[in-house]
Parts: sequence; structure tokens; C-alpha cells
Amino acid sequence: MRESLIVLLAILSVKFAVGQSEVPKSLGSNVNSSYQETKPVISPDGNTLYFARQNYPENYSGSNDPQDIYVSQRLNGNWSAARNIGEPLNDKYPNGVSSVTPDGNTLLIINAYNEYGDVLDGASISHRKGGRWQYPQMINIQEFYNLNEYIDYYLANNERTLLLAIETEESFGDQDLYVSFRIDERNWSKPVNLGRQINSNSPEFSPFLAADNKTLFFASYGHGGYGDADIFYSKRLDDSWQNWSKPENLGTEVNTKEFEAYYTIDAGGENAYFVTTKGSVANSKDIYQMNLPYKFRPDPVLLLKGEVVNISNGSKLEADIEFVNTTNYQKNEDVASNTENGFLHILEQGALYQYLPVKKGYVGILQYQDLTKLGEYLEKEQQLGMVPIAVGSQIPVHHITFVNNADIFRSDAYFELDRFASLLQSNPQMQIEIIGHTSQLPLEAENERLSYNRAQLVAEYFEKKNIHPDRLRIKGAGEKISFSSNGDVALKNGIALEDRITIKIISMNWEKPKPKDSDEDGIIDIEDDCPTLAGVFENNGCPEITEETKEVLKEALEGIEFELASDVIRSQSLPILDKVVTVMEENPDYKLKISGHTDNQGDDDANLLLSHKRAQATKKYLMDQGIAILRLDAVGYGEMQPIESNDTADGRAKNRRVEFEIVFF
Repeated sequence: MRESLIVLLAILSVKFAVGQSEVPKSLGSNVNSSYQETKPVISPDGNTLYFARQNYPENYSGSNDPQDIYVSQRLNGNWSAARNIGEPLNDKYPNGVSSVTPDGNTLLIINAYNEYGDVLDGASISHRKGGRWQYPQMINIQEFYNLNEYIDYYLANNERTLLLAIETEESFGDQDLYVSFRIDERNWSKPVNLGRQINSNSPEFSPFLAADNKTLFFASYGHGGYGDADIFYSKRLDDSWQNWSKPENLGTEVNTKEFEAYYTIDAGGENAYFVTTKGSVANSKDIYQMNLPYKFRPDPVLLLKGEVVNISNGSKLEADIEFVNTTNYQKNEDVASNTENGFLHILEQGALYQYLPVKKGYVGILQYQDLTKLGEYLEKEQQLGMVPIAVGSQIPVHHITFVNNADIFRSDAYFELDRFASLLQSNPQMQIEIIGHTSQLPLEAENERLSYNRAQLVAEYFEKKNIHPDRLRIKGAGEKISFSSNGDVALKNGIALEDRITIKIISMNWEKPKPKDSDEDGIIDIEDDCPTLAGVFENNGCPEITEETKEVLKEALEGIEFELASDVIRSQSLPILDKVVTVMEENPDYKLKISGHTDNQGDDDANLLLSHKRAQATKKYLMDQGIAILRLDAVGYGEMQPIESNDTADGRAKNRRVEFEIVFF
């Protein structure tokens, strides 16, 4: 007989239980009663059991209340008297916990709660804040429908995969098992049938996926059971969710001719809980426990728990923890850590994980766990360190890695290099000291030199990321400063604790040096053709040349004439040169470049000499009128710089010229 309530069923990990065997044992009178107990959900630490009790006098609406949530605590190996979890999770409708997330602070609740206090078909999420469960919020599954009066769900420990037991037009018979994937916090994809290997022509229900995210337990009236519903085991073979090993009956140690279903196990794969009618109080449904036979145990996982601390003073912090599987660089669901309960997370076998706490105003210390060869279930406790972004803070960085005995980055150094480059980019007024540490070499002086060179290499990398060099100071500490911290550090294999970089924040008020503008004309020296003379943008930072001056220089260009094949200035040209003298007298900052040019007629060398003599003759006239020699420069270019074609008389005439250019240097 199946349950006629809408259920989401999920379970994570627990500690190894004491005194359990492969013979099922009732959880006793503190949990089981003459009423129906069903759908057990164990907390990750194995010390809290959520379950549903039906039509019990102490339910929210008394014995007419179809189902309420109850909770029991395990103390010294024994379960406490179950208590009603109360509002807002319990009301007059059927209530039940389907899943508890790895950190124990989020529950998936049967039925869809709404703001009017009504309950609809579906499921909802409730978060625990300040020790109290919040009002559940409904989730949405795309294109969801169910042709059956029964339904079950299971939320995997990665919080991204949802199994459903429903009947649709695609079902092989009655309820089948389906999978849906998380889109965002409230929305899930359209359910997809798990295929013929799992689903038979009879109902399949109460799915449970172990902490390895591969091992599936479910109940079925098909697949050759012993009578009523039996519990089966199958292994997911790839990521398609369509390829599964042939389902195996858990055997007579679990299954009988009576009803068995709702099988859940701990993260260690040792302790199993399930519902049966055999041997129950007053022929009701009761919850039993047993040791899971080895042949059905899932792949081992790591249960990681702990807290986040400020390593500067040891105080606890609230933070999110980011986990990344570096084998495929898939980001796991962020895990929240609070100051009351810390955090708890499950990492699957077969990958190298990197993780760090994230909190505004702090920098997290990067950690690693190598589970590529995990052979057995492990539990670890860890304090994850953070450092405040403040003057004086010192951030230990172990994973800016170097080739042994050398100042060359290893290929795995760039995650941390880029993380701290990003920190500097996000805090443009931060100034740091980069301190290298190492004890790899035999002599202290060698270690000090190597550590300095490594710090220098880090600074050069930051400069390539557009960090101003004035924000970076460098120091080599060698082996002088031993590592110590209020937090734990889980290093990647092959990395020594003492070989590290320390990032010390020395200022949060750094300002970029203003570019030098010697003449204070608003044009910086490196872009100013006249850095010591105030000028204008239109003349590249040099003083403005008036239109009148430009007219004088143009007239000189077109009007200065010489005797034929001579450097003697014709008398009619002298008034024009006098105007040039006036310009120079009125503008003492001006210098004048005089350039002589010829056409291409005649000998090249003779033309070059003639152009030089004409330029010098012009210079001499200006000097004779009182213009200082240091303000004048004369040079001849011969026929090398024509401004028109030498093929015409008019063009050759224009090429025979003296040019005047105002300069300031």
C-alpha cells in the first residue's frame, strides 16, 4: 500500500552509528507509536530525525489532522521523545519534511504553501534563521503534471537534482521515477523519465539518491518482489540519467511480504532507515534502522563541517563558501556558514576540490581537498580563515605556487594570482607589501634571495594586470617567519606550509601620482612639446602662435628672393624680413628654424651648398637686426624636400624657398 500524500524525500549524511546490525531494529517507543510513522529524514550529522505522524491526537488539528511533522534528537545513541515541530511548518493540512540540505538549515516540505495559508499540490522550501523555521515558499517545476493520486520527490544532496515519482503520458505503468534539474532558486526543469531499466509496468515510488549522487534506492511493486512493496538498489552509470545498472532487491534482510519503502541512508553509507508494517505497533507503519549491507553501500564521500573565523582575532563569521570541482571546473552550490552552527557540506569521491569563504569586506583563504582516490567515508572538521580588508591585515597565500627551488610560477598558481589581482583592481586605493617565504634551500641567505625574487615575480604579474607599481612593495623574508594562524589550511598535495606569499595591506588611501605638468598649462609633460612653457592644446602644449605671426611667416616663405645662383638677399625682400624681426622681438620665447631649399636643376652638391648659404644669409640678417644667435637655427636641404613637382617652371619656383618655423626648444 502506498502513501496518498505529496512527498519530497531527501537525506544526507550521518556519523557511524553504534550498536547497529544488519537485522532491522525498531527505533522504539520514543519514535514509533500505534499511529502511522512514515517518511523518515535524517539530518546530516545523524543526530536529528524528521518524520511524519498521521492522525495523531497531538497533531495541529488533533486526530483529524491527516499528518504533522515530528522531530527526535539522538542523545548518547538513543532517540529522544519525538515532539511536534509546530508552526509554521505544521497546519491543518498534511505536512511532512521531504529533504534536509547538507548544512541542515533548509527543509523541503510537502505541499505548496501560499500567502493565504492554503496548501496546494507541490512542494515548498523553508529556511532556518535565528533558530526558527521560516514560512515555506513554493517551488515551480516546469510543465509539471501528475495523472496519479500519489506522488513522491527526492532532492539530491547537491541541491540541483530532484527525483519525482509521478505518472505522466510517458510513464510505463502507474508511477514512474523522473528527474528534474534546478534552473534557479525556485524553478526546476521539465521532469524526464529515468527509463525502462528503472521503471516497470508497476508503480515505482519513494526514490532516494545516496550522497555519492549515483546510488539509487526506491520502492516498487514490480521487479520481482516478495509480496507488497519492496526496496531496490541501482547505480547510475553516466550523466545522461538514462543508463542504470539492473535493479537489485535488497533481499530478505529488509524486504518481506509486507510493505517496505522510504529507504534512506547516511552519508557514510552505513546506517539505513526505512518504513515497514512488519512487526509494527498495532499493525501501523513504523520506522526501523539497520546497517546497510556492504554490497549496497554507495561510493565513499567526505563530510566536511566546521566554521568560518576571522584569523586576525579568532572570532566567528557568517559567510558563504564556494566549492569548485577542479576536475571539470563545475561549481557546487554555495554553502552558508553561520556563527551558531557553522557549515556542513558533502564532497563526492573522484575529484580535487578547491573552496574558500566569501564575505564582503574580507578575503578568504583558499583550501583544497583531494578526493581522487578516496577509499572510505571520511568526516573532517575545519576552521576556514578569512582576513579583514584593513590596514595591517596579513593574508597568507599558499597556492601562488612556484617550481621547486626557483622563481618560476607553477601552472596552478594563476587562480590565486588572478584572485588577488582582482582584489587590487576592486580596491584601487589599496597598497600592499608582497612578502615571500621559503625554506627550500640550504642557506638562509639563499632562501632570502629566492623569496625576494618570488615576491618580485608576483609584483610583475600584478603590474601586467594594470596595477600601478607604486602600490606594490616587495620583501623577501626567507625562512625567518614561521607560519601560524587561527584558521586551518588544507593544502594541495606537494605544497609545503612554510612556502608561501604573504599579502600585507599597508594602506587603503593610496592615490595615483598626478602626472607632472611643469608649466601648469593643463597639459602633462609627456604630452607637452613645450613642458617648461605654458601653452595651448591646439599647439601641442606650446604657446599659441597668432594669426598675424602666421601671416608674416607665410609672406616670408613666398616673398624672400635671392640674386640668381647667389646667397645675396634682394633688397625688396628686406621689409619682409624686418617683419620677422618684429615678431621675434615681440615674442622672446620664440626660436626660429630657417630652412633653405632649391629645385633639382644643376648639381646636387651645389644645390645643397647654395640652400645652406641662403639659410645662413637669412640668419645673419636677423642677427644683424639684434636677434640673438641662440634663438636662430639655419640649415640647408638642397633639393631633398620639394613641395611641388620639379617638372614645371611654376613648381620649380615654389621649391626654391626659405621656410620659417617657430619652435620653443
